[in-house]
Amino acid sequence: MTQSTYPVRKLSDGTEIPGVGYGVGTAWYGRSGIDEELVTAVSTALKAGYTHLDNAEAYGNEESVGEALKRANIPREKLFITTKVGSGLKDIRQAFKSSLSKLGVSYVDLYLIHWPYDLGKDGYPTHEEAWKILEELKDEGLAKSIGVSNYRIKDLERTLAVARHRPVVNQIELHPFVLPAAKPLLEYLKQENITVEAYGPTSPITKFSGTSFDKVLEKVTASVSERAGSKVEGSQVLLHLASTLGAVVVTTSGKEQLLAGGLPALTEEEIKELTTGAPHHARVFMKHMDE
Repeated sequence: MTQSTYPVRKLSDGTEIPGVGYGVGTAWYGRSGIDEELVTAVSTALKAGYTHLDNAEAYGNEESVGEALKRANIPREKLFITTKVGSGLKDIRQAFKSSLSKLGVSYVDLYLIHWPYDLGKDGYPTHEEAWKILEELKDEGLAKSIGVSNYRIKDLERTLAVARHRPVVNQIELHPFVLPAAKPLLEYLKQENITVEAYGPTSPITKFSGTSFDKVLEKVTASVSERAGSKVEGSQVLLHLASTLGAVVVTTSGKEQLLAGGLPALTEEEIKELTTGAPHHARVFMKHMDE
């Protein structure tokens, strides 16, 4: 992968995070036990140069990722492993312990609260209580960095009000169909020095095709292909856009050309066309983000 396409980002706690991560959600969701297809996909990603793996308890497939890591035999310090607590929020420590066991690691590089909407419900910790537990895991060296996912400004404000260790990332759905609505959140994250992680960046192709945005993407992709001197896919352009906007990109793509990276920079005009070209607002996941 070309670092100019997906540059390493420095988080607010000083940790460096690879600019692109291989995600095992969406297509791989719910594949419990050892799923050989997923093991192969993760192995392919590792061989292609990915060092950043994005996991979650809620995906139900950490065992397969752990198996792929075991077979790859890559030194742990060469990898950046993220996982998230979601369905296990009632007992975060137990959920964390289970994730470590399934992944076959003694620590994670980044641990996230997957969503905020259960916090404060009966039997669940509050925002503040949940964050305190993540801080303890960081203090103990079990989670090198800690952050959140699918947090709105009001969720972040509650966390920041009590934080000893500030969240270093907020992983959110990010693509042209949500960009206008996400603008206040993106500005807030920049102001608070919280890095954006972008999931679902190719949703305009996989979920929202058939709109006027298709033509916008085709035009930009043709221009980028011409400058690159080879055929570029629209999905590559959308990943590149998220990175150009400053995000760490999470993708579930197993295509070799996507893993390869290495695209010419997008022009200001192309960025404008892509970021303003969606005909309407549309979100795939986490509808609470629009509340």
